[in-house]
Amino acid sequence: MAFHPDNLRKLLAEGKPAFGLFLTIGNPEVAEIVSLLGFDWIVIDMEHAPLTPPIVEAMLIGVRPPTTPIVRVPALREEYFKAALDAGAAGVMVPHVDTGEEAELAAKLARYPPRGLRGVGPRRSALYGLAREEYRRRADEVIVVVQVETREAVENVEDIVSVDGVDAYFVGPSDLSASLGCSASFEDPVFMKAVETVVEAGKRHGVPGGIYCGDAAAVRTALELGLQLLALGSDYR
Repeated sequence: MAFHPDNLRKLLAEGKPAFGLFLTIGNPEVAEIVSLLGFDWIVIDMEHAPLTPPIVEAMLIGVRPPTTPIVRVPALREEYFKAALDAGAAGVMVPHVDTGEEAELAAKLARYPPRGLRGVGPRRSALYGLAREEYRRRADEVIVVVQVETREAVENVEDIVSVDGVDAYFVGPSDLSASLGCSASFEDPVFMKAVETVVEAGKRHGVPGGIYCGDAAAVRTALELGLQLLALGSDYR
């Protein structure tokens, strides 16, 4: 984590858009190739792809700077956070964070005591012990992105984005639309209203947000809304 450039964190802090891609193909060459194309960030997707911790570590090794590597963990569980962060991910994306309590747990699992709950054993993220002191100084720079993708999460969004240690939120259009019973399109008024509710809460609390964009029109609308963390698709697409 500490030895990847903080490109993503800087872009978000400056209010600029950051463009990324989801990776599902478990091959370090794919991660390397994508990181050479100019993406600001990538998400190695353990939630919807058959990626195990050894594969994730190999993919992280393949990522070239200045691309910032994030791992989407499969669930809000300690062992997934440790595996991703100890292997060198710059941060985690956490699916289905529906309450403030879940957001607080996500923030704590990503950070060491006294601020958090993460067990100490950084391994590759501290360059196998060769840079332990620098790693300790920068360990709190882990980026925590919580996904808002259900009706419940929209209803609780104020509690979610107000949690200390939540660095950004990310709207999952497919799951959110399924939960709301509408289409995953900005042209659907039900979907658009939910996204606007989330965006407004994020702005009130100074937390940047993002969304998966399926086409150029979605990118334009997301930028107009003020969303910054924009996924432009996935490797297999």
